[in-house]
Amino acid sequence: MDNNDPAHPRANNGCRTADGVVKVKNGNGCIFSHDHRGINGDILPWKQPTPTVPPGEPVATDPDTECGLWFFRPRWLQSLANKKAFLAVFCLTSVLQGMYYTYFVSVLTTIEKLYQIPSKTTGIIMSATEIGQIGGALLLTYYGGQGHRPKWIACGMVIFAVASILCATPHFIFMDDSIVATRAGANVSGISRDHRQKLCHIADELVPHVARNYVDPTRDIHPVADALRTVSLCDSSDRSLNQNRITHVVLSVFFISLLFIGIGATAVYTLGIPYIDDNVATRESPLYFGITIGVRIFGPVFGFLLGSYCTSVYVNFPFETSNLSPGNPHWIGAWWLGVFIVGAALIVTAVPMMAFPRILPHQRYVPRVSSYRVQPPLELHRNGSGCPKHPQSAVQQPLIAAPTSTPALPSPVSPTRKHRNEKPALRDFPSAIRRLLKNEILLYRTASSVLHILPIAGLYTFLPKYLESQFQQTETNANMIVGFAGILVMGVGIFASGTFMRKFKPNARFVAKWIALSALAYSIGMGILMWVGCPLGEYVGLNANSKGSIYMPAACNSSCECKTGLFSPVCHEDVTYLSPCLAGCAKASGPDEQPNFSDCLCMNANTTITNGFCSLECNNLIWYIIIFSSFVLIHSTSEVGSMLLTLRCVESNDKALALGLIQFAIGLFGNVPCPIIYGAVVDSACLFWEDNCGEPGACRVYDPAKFRMVFHGVTAVIMFVAFLVDAVVWYKASSIHIHEEDDTPAVVTSGALPESESSV
Repeated sequence: MDNNDPAHPRANNGCRTADGVVKVKNGNGCIFSHDHRGINGDILPWKQPTPTVPPGEPVATDPDTECGLWFFRPRWLQSLANKKAFLAVFCLTSVLQGMYYTYFVSVLTTIEKLYQIPSKTTGIIMSATEIGQIGGALLLTYYGGQGHRPKWIACGMVIFAVASILCATPHFIFMDDSIVATRAGANVSGISRDHRQKLCHIADELVPHVARNYVDPTRDIHPVADALRTVSLCDSSDRSLNQNRITHVVLSVFFISLLFIGIGATAVYTLGIPYIDDNVATRESPLYFGITIGVRIFGPVFGFLLGSYCTSVYVNFPFETSNLSPGNPHWIGAWWLGVFIVGAALIVTAVPMMAFPRILPHQRYVPRVSSYRVQPPLELHRNGSGCPKHPQSAVQQPLIAAPTSTPALPSPVSPTRKHRNEKPALRDFPSAIRRLLKNEILLYRTASSVLHILPIAGLYTFLPKYLESQFQQTETNANMIVGFAGILVMGVGIFASGTFMRKFKPNARFVAKWIALSALAYSIGMGILMWVGCPLGEYVGLNANSKGSIYMPAACNSSCECKTGLFSPVCHEDVTYLSPCLAGCAKASGPDEQPNFSDCLCMNANTTITNGFCSLECNNLIWYIIIFSSFVLIHSTSEVGSMLLTLRCVESNDKALALGLIQFAIGLFGNVPCPIIYGAVVDSACLFWEDNCGEPGACRVYDPAKFRMVFHGVTAVIMFVAFLVDAVVWYKASSIHIHEEDDTPAVVTSGALPESESSV
């Protein structure tokens, strides 16, 4: 006799059938039949009847499990309606979104230099992403979590893509004006006049009139020379727009774009993760989460690599080239190119995402419920065992059912189907939120997530700038270091932890303990990095004891009228002069973009000086990379366990909303203040602000010691607080069961199981 035959004793736990009715004995001794009536006569909701298709009749299809767009649902397309195909599209989407964030970080220095924006201001603008995330997280996950999740995700992708492309529009609107203001006359008419602004010279008889009309003497040390330069740079007739006006418009465009990017990005994470969790076996969840989060890490890596490439391409590509090298302080890279590429790729990827069904067919496992729950009251039945008193409100328990050899028809009275067709009501939203807020472990997990994200996001936002300043790396090299030594190493740790959890199945307390210890290790690592860096080189033109860029005249250039805030560094004998004027240079010759300065009063005759900063003899970069990568690897191994703890401490229908609540908290308390806090930290270490028509522009020189100590110190302190919160979760985690499949058998909802069901 076939084991799959309903009459076989194994198919119903040793109970025999009578008159075609299969009676199954559960662990409590309750007797069930296919009509779901126990001996006490109650209707039990564990499993509905499974009608079969008579031979020769067509098989009815469930539109909720069909793959396609609108009326385009060909049979060949249905083979793609599986968890592996969704995982591939979902991972590609996550990679593209991750690329955008780190790409934008990688071009921040270029944007600040081009549009004269302080780091604190860019931090405020970047928090617009989190404002959008806050606004959309809860309602989006409440409605989308109970609706057609792939379509909600696809709509979020389209919003993200359009906003990303919108972010590139300032380049096309203000291309000429911003570049002329930044490169100080390179490749434009009047090149000799712009060179004169950098040189040592004595003002003529027209200076007093200019100084009276254009200069605020309270701001400038040398109002005469500053007046001449203010007129030429800020009030010339060939400039159609004022730099301040350009900056304000650019910031507005960025803010609006990032706001909608935050709204669109929320759907992918908060809806995609529960969709995967509902369609894979419990034993496979750690592996799938490891793949999902691990592949997602490649997005930031590719974002930094794309940033490295785009910043090495001239900003006016493909219409104009430049003789400057990317290492030149006046180089402007094609910052706009990457956001355009990412936006276009997301639009293309949204099409297959929208085609996935509401529920994947061949779902082998019923949606899992929380192991952190209270069982319903029990009532003693005739057989003396306890069964739920109110089965209709009981927690759903899986039941072993025999697979049929013929396809199954969807039941018209299936509670699962009925639940899918019910639209979420707004009046139920407050009660759903209250239910989550009463979950103590979820609240601690939310606080932990905020405290983990805040320092890591802040660190990675300004890490390229830190490497440029601390170790004199070019923008391209800094982005590549962050991509490989930071983000890629993180992906390795996530993959390894997912594989470990699938193989060894650690309990919740072990997972919570490891999360806490990894946070402590990361905090210690940041404390160590406070002492790994390079010293400040020798500069002329700034005061290391001052917060601002105060000009300190030397004897050799005391007769020169040098402007405060003029930035055009030159090097001579390991001393960096922030402008040729400070070196006492009176002449300029050679190519427009790489001029040679001569007749310099602060050095011997016939001495040539080089453009750019002086190189610094410091070999600590390799040690910084090794230490940083090691602690990033340790901390990244907690990502998969963190996700599993969150999903297993709530009921199945609350998973999306729980992730939405965490995203809401991360946005409000983590990502919104994060760039503002770290932007202020970075600006506090600034020694030289470039002048922007009388106002401070971008910071060009940082105090490396202060930058190093404050940057890593703030990160270490916040991560230590995260460790304390994780310790509380560690103490309370015994009530969570991560691997429930050992105790709850599976339900087969279709005839033939997919091939390699347990494989990736």
